[in-house]
Amino acid sequence: MGGFTTEERLARHLAANDGIITRGEAMSLGVTSSSIARRKAAKIWQPLGGGVFLSTAHPLTEAARLRAATVIAGGVADGLSAAWWHGVVDELPDIVTVTVPPARRCRVRSAIRFGVQRRSLLDADLTTVRGIAVTAAPLTVAEASAAAAAGSRIMDRALQEGTVTIQTLERALERNAGRHGIARARRLVAVAGTDTESEAERRFALLLRRHRITGWVQQYPFGHTPIDFAFPSDRLAVEIDGWAFHRTADRAAADARKQNRLMLAGWRLLRFGWHALDQAPEDAVDQVVAALGAAA
Repeated sequence: MGGFTTEERLARHLAANDGIITRGEAMSLGVTSSSIARRKAAKIWQPLGGGVFLSTAHPLTEAARLRAATVIAGGVADGLSAAWWHGVVDELPDIVTVTVPPARRCRVRSAIRFGVQRRSLLDADLTTVRGIAVTAAPLTVAEASAAAAAGSRIMDRALQEGTVTIQTLERALERNAGRHGIARARRLVAVAGTDTESEAERRFALLLRRHRITGWVQQYPFGHTPIDFAFPSDRLAVEIDGWAFHRTADRAAADARKQNRLMLAGWRLLRFGWHALDQAPEDAVDQVVAALGAAA
């Protein structure tokens, strides 16, 4: 036990685990069943269900909620819940989701709201991050991207930050072919692996044609780098960006210089990326129409 007293061992465990402790963990640290009962009665430990407790000296944080849910359910955090733990989304869902083995019963009364899906996962799709069992990053990113309305942004962020690669995503998709949502994730991976800027430009051109917006020229000459879409008579420039994953520091600097030159030459500028054109194309059209109307 390293020479620490029971209380010292408890304090260290609770600090490292967001205030969450199980009955088994407490007893392994030297706490007796009667002591657990006294702590519960004195409201020092709040029962969360399934022999899991929260020390009332600790707040029920998002991390504590996720940690407790995985332990109570006896599974691994998945989807957007796992994506939050991996750091590729900024908010934990209101209802944590957990994958459990197909035969596991999960009828425990719990103070934590969580959803369960029963399935078998390969070892390659499982990991432990900061003491919590979660789906591995590639499967997590694939499933979270498929589930969220802004899924391409999640995948782009994970690729940009190096949490996953196109190759690790493709291997996760191969291992989990046929699962719910994998088809959408596969489409996103296919887009990410291509020239997303060209794909975004193609989508924008289709939008303009569909809405019968005229007066534009694609790749309009402007110094050394043409304008992606220009409305010359209105001096309106529209620059199209792909996924951040594909952008380099040199490219970002060049874009900034081009933007400055456009502004100094009296052009107005709008920028749209692949995600905006994919998820809110009508908003992009409205902005173009408003800009053209303002110039009239």
